[in-house]
Amino acid sequence: MLISIGDELLHGRVVDTNAAWLSGRLEALGFRVHEIRGISDVEEQLVELLAEVTPKADLCVATGGLGPTADDRTRAAVARAAGVEHEFDERSWTEIQRWFEKRERPLDPSNKTQAFLPAGARSLPNHLGTAPGFLATIGSCRFAALPGVPSEMRGMTAEALEPVLGEVFGDRLRPLAHRTLWVLGPSEAELGSILEDRMVPGGPVEVGVTAKEGLLVVRVAAQSQAEVVQPIDASREEAERLALEVADDIVGRLGPMLLYRGEDSPSTALVHRLLRSKQTLASAESCTGGMLAAAWTDVPGSSAVFPGGFVVYSNEQKTVSLGVPRELLDAHGAVSELVAQSMAEGARRETGADFALATSGIAGPRGGSDEKPVGTVCFGLATPFGSRAWTRHFPNLGRDFVRQRSVWEATATMLRELGPG
Repeated sequence: MLISIGDELLHGRVVDTNAAWLSGRLEALGFRVHEIRGISDVEEQLVELLAEVTPKADLCVATGGLGPTADDRTRAAVARAAGVEHEFDERSWTEIQRWFEKRERPLDPSNKTQAFLPAGARSLPNHLGTAPGFLATIGSCRFAALPGVPSEMRGMTAEALEPVLGEVFGDRLRPLAHRTLWVLGPSEAELGSILEDRMVPGGPVEVGVTAKEGLLVVRVAAQSQAEVVQPIDASREEAERLALEVADDIVGRLGPMLLYRGEDSPSTALVHRLLRSKQTLASAESCTGGMLAAAWTDVPGSSAVFPGGFVVYSNEQKTVSLGVPRELLDAHGAVSELVAQSMAEGARRETGADFALATSGIAGPRGGSDEKPVGTVCFGLATPFGSRAWTRHFPNLGRDFVRQRSVWEATATMLRELGPG
């Protein structure tokens, strides 16, 4: 059970990234997260929620509500739910004081409230902030309280919480093994039909599909099903074997629809392959307006493989920046394979990159025609061995869809061009 605490989450002012990150970490340890709740800072509501969920969970992890202000009520709510008083934790207070001294910042008296923990709770040190976490017991449930600040929460989880959970739960933990397959081409319904017999809930291996603007992600999660408690390494090995077995079966069904297999995003996978092969890639973009460059440069280390790119929306800039012949634009239009191919060749020539990708299309909502409807996108790829171009007709599901689907198409093309790696 995960609980995200804070009015700011419910009002939409802050996106809750903590729960998603924690789910992955806890599942890797061997916990199955069955529910995620968001709740306000109202103490009474949190007490009621804890009374409801703790009898049903072995572990409950909450983020938020550990600050020094009046609306930080996690400590008080947990103490009430556990039926204990607050106790002043000298070790936590010492750590808080050291934090302020090290940074030469004034210590406000209100920070002392952060050193009060539910009686019997085990403090979890926070090396990145002032709020210590803690591990308490509510009935038969272990309750972990972590800071809401993502960097503090992640640091505390890795450094303090995970080792403690290993001690407390020991060989009872059955780690999950994951495999991720990235698919481009079929609709979500088509892929669901292909994998229907594998998408049965409740088995030792669970298969799920998520979609994002035309890119489909197949996630395989497996857990040891041994009837007796076994060492955690043995559980992990069995889970890995089950996950690999099912993933291999799915790969065989997908054929060319499979983009690649791995946990990294498509952009990360592309940059890493370029780094390993010591090759470079440039971009020339019209309809995607810099989205290709943004996706690739979001990846750390991309500066070594991405020398630069061009956003050339107007015909004039296609000619001035990339040398696309004016007569080519006049004869075929900007959205044409010959222009996209020329754009890619120009980007490769101007940057000296090994490869260059180009996009030119009609993302909408206006600008389409019977011959070139909205969703028509032409791509160009220039390589050391020549260049080529092709056209895709994406569903007119909105401007954002067409542009993002174009990014997937271009990235997928380069992944396939580079081959496995």
